[in-house]
Parts: sequence; C-alpha cells; structure tokens
Amino acid sequence: MNQSSEYVNSYHFQTGHTLPLQPCLTGDITTDVCIIGGGMTGLNAAIELRKRGFDVVVLESERIAWGASGRNGGMCLVGYCLGPHEVDETFGSEWARKLWDLSCESLDIVRERIKEFNIDCDFQQNYIELAVKPSHVKELKAYQELLENSYGYSSISWWDSEKIQDVTTSDRYLGGLFDSNSAHMHPHNYTIGLARAAMDLGASVYENSKVTKLIKGSPNWVQTEHGWVKARQVLLACNAYIDGLHKKAESKVLPIISYIGVTEPLGDRQPISNQMAMSDLNNSLDYFRPTADGRILFGGVNHPFNGEYPDTRKRLHQRMTKVFPQLQDVKMEYHWGGLFSATREYMPHIEHLRHDIYTAHGYTGHGVSLTNIAGRVVAEAMAGTAERFDVFSRIRHKWIPTPKVLRTPALALAIWKAEIEDALGS
Repeated sequence: MNQSSEYVNSYHFQTGHTLPLQPCLTGDITTDVCIIGGGMTGLNAAIELRKRGFDVVVLESERIAWGASGRNGGMCLVGYCLGPHEVDETFGSEWARKLWDLSCESLDIVRERIKEFNIDCDFQQNYIELAVKPSHVKELKAYQELLENSYGYSSISWWDSEKIQDVTTSDRYLGGLFDSNSAHMHPHNYTIGLARAAMDLGASVYENSKVTKLIKGSPNWVQTEHGWVKARQVLLACNAYIDGLHKKAESKVLPIISYIGVTEPLGDRQPISNQMAMSDLNNSLDYFRPTADGRILFGGVNHPFNGEYPDTRKRLHQRMTKVFPQLQDVKMEYHWGGLFSATREYMPHIEHLRHDIYTAHGYTGHGVSLTNIAGRVVAEAMAGTAERFDVFSRIRHKWIPTPKVLRTPALALAIWKAEIEDALGS
C-alpha cells in the first residue's frame, strides 16, 4: 500500500498498485510526439504511437493517475453522455452509427489492454441504467429499440422493477436497461497498468513536470519548470487541468468537481448480488457499484461553485441510503473529490488544432471508456490516417467562457437547472 502524500487519499489510491517515481524532466530533449498529461488519454495514445514506431515523451505535472483517471467512479460504459436518440437526431443516423461503433471499440480496447499487458484492475462486466420516473422508462425503452434495431447492439435487455429488486434489494426503480457489455473497474490500477505498458514499449514518462508554456510552431516547443521538449506533434491530454495552455482547447470544456464515497466492507450485507454497476437517468444522477473487496462505491454529489460542502460525506451517505435504506448504519469510510470536464454538446472534444497540435478531452463522465478510443484515433491521425479521428473532429463544439468570473456562475446555473428538472419531471 502506497502511503505517498502526493495522491488524494481516495479508496482507489489506498487499495491501488504503485508505480516507481519517474524522473522530473530537466534539460532539453527532442521527440516525435510530446503528450501533455499522464492519464488514460495520454497513456493510451502513447501505447498506440509506440506501436507505430514514434518516439514519445509523456509529461505529467503530478504523478501518474493523480487526476481524474485515478479518482473516478470506474464506470466503463458504451455510448456517450448524450443519449443514443439525441446522438442520432443531432448527427444523423449514419454518423451516429459510426460514433456508436467507436464507443463500443473503446470497451474492446480495454479488454485488449488488460489481456495484452496483464493489468490487474478488477474489471467486471454488467451495468444497468435505471428509471426513477415514468419518463425514464419511456426513454430507456426507446434507447433499447434504437440500439437493437438500428445499431445491431445485442447485449442489452429490459429489466422490470421486480427483477431489479431480486439482485439489488432496492425498490426505488421502475425498470432499467441492462447491458452485459458495459463494465466497471479499479481506475487507478488500470491507469498504472497503462503507464507500465507505455514505458515497456519505450515511451519516456516524466512526472512532476508541469508544462508552463506551449510555443506553437514547426516544431512545437513545450516548456516545463526545468526543461524543454521539442516535438513535431503535441497532444493535449490534460482534460480538466489544461490551465491556460491552449485557449481554443480550454474554451470548449468546463471543469466540474464531483465527489465519491466508499463504504466500509459490507460482508453478507452487500446489496448488489450480481456485481453490476448501476446509475439512474436523472440529470444530477446517482451512480454506484460494488468493489472487489465487498464495499459500495457511491457517487454523484457536485458542488455548484466547484468547492466542497462541509458535510460532503453525509450528503453521499444520505443519497446512498435513499437507494439502500438498509445501509443506514453503514459508515462511509472514504470520500474524495476531483475534477472532470464537460462540453456543451455532452460529447468528447477531439480535434486537430493546427501546428500539429491535437486535443482529446471533455468526455463528460464517460472518460474511463472513451479515453481508450481517443488515444487510438489520435495516434492514427498523427500517423496520417484521419478517417476515424474525423468522426469525432467533425463535431462542432460551442464556446464556453474561460475567465473564472464567468465560468463559475455558468456552472452553478447548469447544476441548479439539472436539479430542478429532476425534481419537477415525471
């Protein structure tokens, strides 16, 4: 067990694997591709690029798996934050089918990585999206019809409330769309596994190497606190931590803080008997899943000003006991928060930004899966084949103001609007 104070004290960190401290970049180096960000996106891209023979440098400002990649809820799902019908209506059926297929490939890549690199990350298939109110039942059944009849997606089935109660002991839900392909995992361990794989393939990884300046050109120059990297191509894989490195990329995503709790071990009181992950269809949703050591991970608390409530742990516990009242006396042993990034379109922002600079971020809650396909299509584009990359880059993302004085109220209004819609809807 790694007790380093460099990581947030999360359940994932305390139960996670360790990676020896990698060097801080000092001096000047030259490479084919410089990847800024040592999370799932950057490491997946590094693996794909090394397999194509590129020299790759990965710069991480903190430690590998320090950010969202090591702190998230571990839900590894097909699809996007934008629902299947909305994707179909927004982009048209042909484009939407390509987007769907790429999201499915994300899960295939995860399974490939685990097998090829022997990554021990408690990968467990089975997931259900739950209906809290009648409109959710209608929406989920429409999703099922579209996915089965138009996309040929056969791993889903409808569960009525009785079947859900058989495996979850919760009577809160009217039904749900079960998916045996979607999964959950220990995200810290998966990210550490990706890092080991990238380094074994020959990528150079530097930790505690915060990028302070990106000078666009041919080549590009990436400045850290103690050195420089000269690279023909650059990938911005910073997600919520882009911090002014590229104004256009930063203007397409909004950082949002989210909080997660994990209970003490439950023993024979485990309320989910088939080990599946679960989330509801509310805008301000609850998501939860069993852990490999018999606890419940429960997430979904956001703060409208990206701060922390004085009673965050209590709020998480209260939301959990609405789902599982029988856990009222169970302690929430861990709780922590972290930033993820969202876009106005609820779709990932993957784009070529000129000067051979690429970005891949803004997964809006679906990053555990989508980072894998993002890394692959970016590598394909850098190698000269942009057809699949362009499926994502064609998405036109609306601008989000970058000054904090404007972002803070925009975030608060979005969170309050979501909560009001959840309360008023039927």
